[in-house]
Amino acid sequence: MRAVLLLILLGKVAMACSQPLLFENYSSRHGLSQNSCFSIAQDADGYMWFGTQDGLNRYDGREFKVYLPQTSEGEKLPSNYISSLFFSESENLLWIATMGGVCLYVPAGDSLAAIDELFPFAKPLKTVAVKKITSFTPDEYWVVTFNKGLIYLNVKTRTLRTYFAQNSYRHQVSSVVSHRGKIIAATQHTLFELRRAGDDFQPEPLLPAYHFPEIKDLYSFNSSLWVGTLTGGCYYIEAPMAQVSNIKHFETGAGGIGCFAADAEGNLWIGSRGFGIMRYSPAAGRLIKAVHNPYDNRSPGKNFVLSLYKGREGIIWCGLSGSGLAKYDPLKYQIHTIQNEAKEPASLPDNMVFDIFKSSGGVYYAGTQNKGIVQWDRKKGTFSQFPGTSVFGTSANTIYDITEDKQKSLWIASWAGLMELNPKTRKIVYHTGDKNLPSEKFYAVAKLRNADSLFLTGEDGAVFFSLKNHRWLPCPGQIFQNNLFIGRYIYEDSANVLWICTTGAGLIKYDINAQSFEIAEPVRQISVNARHLLPDGGLFWIATDNGVVVYDREHKKAVAHILPGSKNSSKVCYAVQKDKNGAVWVSANTGLYRINPYTFRVEKNYNLGNGLSFLEYNTACAVTGEDGMLLFGGIGGITEFNPLLLKENTFSPAPIITGIKINEMPLHALKSSIDPGLVLKYNENFITISFAATNFSNEANNLFSWRLEGLNDNWSTPAPTNYATFSSLPSGDYRFELRSANSDGKWAAAVTSIPITIHPPWWQTWAFRIAVAVLCAGFIFFLVNRRARVIRRDAALKQQLAELEMKGLHAQMNPHFIFNSLNSIKEMIWNDDKTSASRYLSKFAQLIRTSLEHSRQTFITVEQCVEHLQQYLEMEKLRFDEFSYSISVDEKLDANEAKIAPMLVQPLVENAIWHGLRGKEGDRLLFIRFFGNSHKLVCEIEDNGIGIKQAMKRRQHTIRSHRSLGIINIKERLEVLNEKYNMKCTLTISDKSELTDENRNGTLAVFQLIN
Repeated sequence: MRAVLLLILLGKVAMACSQPLLFENYSSRHGLSQNSCFSIAQDADGYMWFGTQDGLNRYDGREFKVYLPQTSEGEKLPSNYISSLFFSESENLLWIATMGGVCLYVPAGDSLAAIDELFPFAKPLKTVAVKKITSFTPDEYWVVTFNKGLIYLNVKTRTLRTYFAQNSYRHQVSSVVSHRGKIIAATQHTLFELRRAGDDFQPEPLLPAYHFPEIKDLYSFNSSLWVGTLTGGCYYIEAPMAQVSNIKHFETGAGGIGCFAADAEGNLWIGSRGFGIMRYSPAAGRLIKAVHNPYDNRSPGKNFVLSLYKGREGIIWCGLSGSGLAKYDPLKYQIHTIQNEAKEPASLPDNMVFDIFKSSGGVYYAGTQNKGIVQWDRKKGTFSQFPGTSVFGTSANTIYDITEDKQKSLWIASWAGLMELNPKTRKIVYHTGDKNLPSEKFYAVAKLRNADSLFLTGEDGAVFFSLKNHRWLPCPGQIFQNNLFIGRYIYEDSANVLWICTTGAGLIKYDINAQSFEIAEPVRQISVNARHLLPDGGLFWIATDNGVVVYDREHKKAVAHILPGSKNSSKVCYAVQKDKNGAVWVSANTGLYRINPYTFRVEKNYNLGNGLSFLEYNTACAVTGEDGMLLFGGIGGITEFNPLLLKENTFSPAPIITGIKINEMPLHALKSSIDPGLVLKYNENFITISFAATNFSNEANNLFSWRLEGLNDNWSTPAPTNYATFSSLPSGDYRFELRSANSDGKWAAAVTSIPITIHPPWWQTWAFRIAVAVLCAGFIFFLVNRRARVIRRDAALKQQLAELEMKGLHAQMNPHFIFNSLNSIKEMIWNDDKTSASRYLSKFAQLIRTSLEHSRQTFITVEQCVEHLQQYLEMEKLRFDEFSYSISVDEKLDANEAKIAPMLVQPLVENAIWHGLRGKEGDRLLFIRFFGNSHKLVCEIEDNGIGIKQAMKRRQHTIRSHRSLGIINIKERLEVLNEKYNMKCTLTISDKSELTDENRNGTLAVFQLIN
């Protein structure tokens, strides 16, 4: 009974909101195919899937991949209108319901498939218009159709059954749910329980006496069945469900309820049809509503909700009609922003906040750029203005710093000068000063602890102001005016020493009692612009334009220099605060940074990706509340948060590969291609790998680091960049390894890797190298063998040539010739012709010597040959004086350069004399002619003897004949010369009677040497 009363009370609870529901919105501007999202699912890889009125979308945290029927990726879609999505973990399949039928997405193949390709027995679903598809147990699916009733599908038993197929219900089935072990289906106005009967189900009316308004959706939550209707709002049914009295109406203020979802905190999310998104907390008894606010981009884009879904990291995804998606991330907007609201007159009047001050009485004030000073009621979240502080004379006034005196009056450093504000009376007094002293353009003011005075610094230097008599007093030394130093923040320590953060000198120590100034050189060496400091024992944490300097004031040294942000980002820091856990917080140009005070390392950066509404803050504009809240002022208002309540993102899944391009061409069937590893040709070596981490909480801050083993084993610097490009990769085996960290810097435990093999070109393969080696070895063997053969042949030819030359020499020096020559000389001696004998003996000796010299040479000149012939013919004339001879050399032939083999011409001349001329009566003539050019030499030996034919006849009748061994030797030598020296030497001997028509006798021997 108490439970019933509690639920009634909760149903009537008034809607309140301690923390508004803030969202991130995604639409077609971000890549979504269409802005009405009817269904949402998440697969095992973590991809988010969104079904719209025009196309299926897959989101990886960086971009949407769109599947449409008219594209190659989506050609298996029965329709572009995606009505429902359901991911089955047991089959690892995404079921896609459309207005034209059902199909499947197969992650293993990264492709769509028609339903009958995987489940042929379910072919009827290929063309059925479907409202919803879901599953409660493995292998069993329930399909709510538009005009075919409710279909039950069992992929294990290959069963397909239809319920509510009769005409009265076939169009009315709207939803099905599993509630406390029971299958509950809804028609237009009635609930049914489908009771299992063997392998079948029997629909039985549930609460038949109760007529619901038109039912849109059913949801099981906290032991109650929740019913969303199109016109009657929201209902829940307690156990036992058979009693009408257990049907309760839950007041939401919305007429139509279209969908439900539960989050990880035990809250129920309710999507209305035109009244926004609601979150109901049973524990707190509170209903929070989020509606579209055109002035706040963190509100839902529209108020009509089509679908709700809880992602695996606790994010609530909301499909909206006409504006795409709204994402509620519990970790996103933990940091609250206080800013001007156009329709809220009590909101912060100006978003440019230069100072936040907490009075001794706990009252908060803010100094603005254009609206003066405002009082802030933090509990109510309202602001009240002091109009007199916003204008001085006719110009706007800017408030930079605020302090308080003992009488609780506020003293304000402003661009117009020094202002005094009495908070009780709200009276404002401007204190103008001496023309010779600075009295306006102030940036900082401090109430001195042990003096009834103020110390102020600004554009024109430093000055004192007496609170007792309201007199302006000069600052001794004029260090600020003389050096153009501008004080931005003043801190007074326990020894009444002022520490002034300046522009131009960094940190200045001002001992009022000793009237001495000292510049902190270690700080100035790092940055001449110091903006704020936080005392921490003996250390100062100083915000400068070059990061944070931790300064040991006692030992006068910088103990740490901390540079926030990435290498190329701005290093300007504005203010420093410390939380109750001791962590140091710094405001900068790139958001907020949390620093470990012991290691001096930056632990986390808060930016637009994880909750901030703006990034740039203002100088010395920060304060810590008594409740531990940190407040930082900047260009977009005031950032307010409790560091101890900030939740860390502990979810960090392994990164996934989302795409690969080979030579700028996308690789299709990605998963099936990379699971065994990439195997590429040698010219497929320009590779771009895209990746993502399916952690959708502050996904813009996800970090990636990669390496390509085999090319470089060092990990890349962590960065948000979600692709890696490798160009001109040499052939070889590689392994691409990828790791990722979530927005809080938590690295995933697993590393994603892809083996990559780039085959070498055929001319770099081992087979080719072995073949080349074999060919080279064979070629070398061939060359060696050929050279050996050449050497052997040359040796044989050389030997043969030597033998032939010897034979030629023998032919020249035959015994008959020597005997006859000597007899002729002897006869001259007997005839007492001593002079002739001496001369011819000398010629004979010269002939013998020339023949021997020529036998040692391969070639001789024509001139040497002619000289040798002259010697020989002179000796022959001793033996046979009855002939005449003529030796001629063509003028065009250089006898000193033209070469001829020795002992070739002389045997021909000898034959002409002894076989041609000796048998002839009358004039006996012998002609020897040399002519030709540099490549060809011709020698003709012509006689007018009896001719070859007649000589041959005489030999046949002669018992003793002269064997012309010289001719045979000449031919053999010519063959050897041709082979050894690659020449074309020929010898032709012709009977002159055969050469012309004239009756001429004699022989013509033509000897040709062609190089």
